[in-house]
Amino acid sequence: MIVIVDTLFWPATLVLSKWVVYVSMIVVLGSFYWQHAVGGTFTQRIVLTRKGLGYAAFTGLVAVAVHFFSQVGMLADDGLQGALSSFMIQIVWSTGAGDATCWRAAGFVLALLALCIPKQLSVAKSAEVLLHVAATAALVGAFLFTGHTADMSPIFGALLTTHVLIAVWWFGALLPMRKACRTNSVEVLLPWLVRFGEQASVLVSVLVIVGAILAYFIIGSLHNLLFTGYGWLLMAKILTFCAILLLAARHKLSLVPSMQSSHNTQQFVASLNIEIIVAAALLLVTAVLTSLVGV
Repeated sequence: MIVIVDTLFWPATLVLSKWVVYVSMIVVLGSFYWQHAVGGTFTQRIVLTRKGLGYAAFTGLVAVAVHFFSQVGMLADDGLQGALSSFMIQIVWSTGAGDATCWRAAGFVLALLALCIPKQLSVAKSAEVLLHVAATAALVGAFLFTGHTADMSPIFGALLTTHVLIAVWWFGALLPMRKACRTNSVEVLLPWLVRFGEQASVLVSVLVIVGAILAYFIIGSLHNLLFTGYGWLLMAKILTFCAILLLAARHKLSLVPSMQSSHNTQQFVASLNIEIIVAAALLLVTAVLTSLVGV
């Protein structure tokens, strides 16, 4: 029993910390984007408070550190003391994992700095936007330093960046959308939901195409898809993604139009809660892929 726990500790910590990094990144960047994009159109704030966003960014920063030392510990294979080995830390820090850690940490620190700017300053809004853009560049850019795409041509880096940005845009809207449904009238809410559905039709199509291209060049063959651990995880990710696509299609084609006549958001919020859970599951599968398989 003790051997099993020791064997699973570092992989589990690696995956869970990466999942927390993903969730924190989406919450922070999604809140920043949607507050600037549509926040002014609502009667009440639709994103987390500054304090809440500060907690999210700090949690992400801690998760980045935990993920790095988990990589060190798993490589050292010497219990908790292995994670603190200066020699092993130097080895991991010199790889793409070290670069990714540095960029992710910088991204969350920039996000925290953006939240610390006093609103009374005349340049507060401009400085906040610049820091948000820099935080986004750092957090998204970190994906380019690890996995198979790190060894591919720059065009695959551009595809991966596009894939991540659209995912952040989409998943980052879920919590603000849920809060907007609970705190704003249907008349105020509907124009955004309709516009979001129209934009999502285009952007999610791009997400699917880009994801398919990346998967094709990474997986290489049908045999690798059907008979390797990565292939099985990829199929699990595809199935989970299909589930969230069906939910999103239901929202756009059925629930949002029905709100125009019913003026009731209860059914939409219930379905949105399911979409948030499925999105969290999708991120967990992705964390397994990027942490244990290296893609």
